[in-house]
Amino acid sequence: MTPPSAPHLPPRSGAVHYWRLPRRAWEPALRALASLGFEAVETYVPWSVHELSPSVFDFGEHDRRKDLGAFLDLAHQLGLSAIVRPGPHINAELTYFGVPERVLLDPRCQARSPRGNPVILYFPPRMFPVPSYASEAYLAEVARWFAAVGEVLASRVRPHGPVEWVQVDNEAGYYFRNGPYGQDYHPDARAAFQRYVSARHGSLSAAAQAHARPYAEDTDVEPPLRFDPADPLALHLDWAAFQEHLLTRSLATMRDQLRSVGLGHAKTFHNISLGEAGLPMSLPALAEELDVVGLDYYHRASDFETMRRRTLYLAGSTPGAYAPELGAGGPPWFPPLHTEDSLFTALVASAYGLRSFNAYMAVDRDRWYGAPIDERGERRAEAERWERLVRGLAEVEFEAMRRPTRVGIVWPRSYMRLSRATHVYGPLSPSIMEVVSGSPVHGCRQDSLGLGDVVQVAWWERCEAVAAALTRARIPFVILDGDAAAERWDGLDLVFAPTYEFFERPLATRLAACAARGARVVCGPRRPRRDEHGQAHGFEELAGTQLDLLRDPDEAIARLGSALDLARDLDLGPGLQTTTHEHASGHRVVFVINPGDDALRARLTPELVARGRDLLVGPADRGPLAASLTVEPRSVRALLLPPPPAARTAGDAR
Repeated sequence: MTPPSAPHLPPRSGAVHYWRLPRRAWEPALRALASLGFEAVETYVPWSVHELSPSVFDFGEHDRRKDLGAFLDLAHQLGLSAIVRPGPHINAELTYFGVPERVLLDPRCQARSPRGNPVILYFPPRMFPVPSYASEAYLAEVARWFAAVGEVLASRVRPHGPVEWVQVDNEAGYYFRNGPYGQDYHPDARAAFQRYVSARHGSLSAAAQAHARPYAEDTDVEPPLRFDPADPLALHLDWAAFQEHLLTRSLATMRDQLRSVGLGHAKTFHNISLGEAGLPMSLPALAEELDVVGLDYYHRASDFETMRRRTLYLAGSTPGAYAPELGAGGPPWFPPLHTEDSLFTALVASAYGLRSFNAYMAVDRDRWYGAPIDERGERRAEAERWERLVRGLAEVEFEAMRRPTRVGIVWPRSYMRLSRATHVYGPLSPSIMEVVSGSPVHGCRQDSLGLGDVVQVAWWERCEAVAAALTRARIPFVILDGDAAAERWDGLDLVFAPTYEFFERPLATRLAACAARGARVVCGPRRPRRDEHGQAHGFEELAGTQLDLLRDPDEAIARLGSALDLARDLDLGPGLQTTTHEHASGHRVVFVINPGDDALRARLTPELVARGRDLLVGPADRGPLAASLTVEPRSVRALLLPPPPAARTAGDAR
């Protein structure tokens, strides 16, 4: 089966912060960016930098560095398109993350803790109270900011100017204060939760039954302040689901605000920060509101397994895998990232399905180090390696390629919510623990909560065991969010889904549809008996699936792989991983990955030796490939295989 084609994605781009550079450095910086092969420039547009006082803004009238219009016009003259990110939250290592101090200090705008206190973010260089995504007062302030910046941007949206993509907010994970019961208890959030609960259950009476509460009217509904195992699980799952819903609706409101100020023809996107499996936000729900949703990548080379897993999730759950921020250098208060880390990350992510990325930063600035271009617009030594990567991917039209994959592992969203709800590390939220430990269930309660299994941990361990077995068998797979859109399932012939005492009905319906069209669906280890609302349900829709305990995942996958005649990645030698990507024209790219600490020798296939070449070397080094190829520690080789001669002849004739 062939999965649907990828959507139009933002082009490969590099970040340049105009307001942080002298005006004279703009043109050298943009020319250097273009010399690396990037097609677009990306920039934040910081609210706090441009606002002089309420409703008074400086877009170059006082400080020439703030002339956003002139910067975009220059990019357009140089043949670059533009990706703009007007926030309101931008982070960018700015004090207060780019939100004006007056807004943050307005009690009406502040997110609230369970006790009603402002929620404080402890982040260099200065702590501050974070805004509430539910606050109507905050959203009204955002609308005024968007109206001001829209006056500059609207006339420069393509085809009239370079602006093609606009980001809606930034890393909307509750400003990294995203513990399950840390926020948001703002009055507007509480009111929204009351409405959400009734809608989610179909009626207030149904919600009262699920929560075991005597609700007489919506205002009786109160969010949980902490996890109590004596409560019905439905109450806490509803709270976790609402936190996702709140972010989605807030960003949809901001999207509409941007459209209302003349940016309706620009495509929209959002970036999800590290630790996405533990964040209180739904990638599929957000993808229904915006054109593209991507993940940020800031990894050291030792994080291979995390990079791979994150990309497989992104590629499986969205139609086009994009990185709005792929770290090129980093801020000084985080562990050092070197060029080798950044390039290894870019290549590993590409190997597993990342189709486009934004190099953040392409040009140095304050509170940043390690970009390939310095703040004067001069290329550093490492710029050549970035250029080879960018031009190599462009040469093969990598954004239009696909990795044939027929196997999917499902992450049920109700289990992800249960893991968040049962997290016990307080301020060290599930997303932070995922970044630190590689697992969003590290720090969950270890009791069964009356479910027979420790579901909040067991679902993840089961998925990881299946992924490891598929990797050992060299069978390509992707990871699907349980809420992923219907078309994301269409190309799969084998689907693994963990199931325990309770399960979500919509996902059961999706799995049943896969089984009905002939896919092999493997559930287990339990047949569910209750739905996500705690109601008894027989899940007869899963009767067509296979219940397999997978006590020996390697044996089970070997058996299923043979039965379904699943293709396997190339085996070029011990310790090496490979992936293959195909283009409609017939050419292929084979990635050879060495994630280990020692150099390895790859034994190339006769086809690679006869017709392949190294995609990422300079013209002087583009000789034929030898039968044995050295792959240095923590590095990736990208080998291009052109179409067979017959295919090229047919293509030329057309």
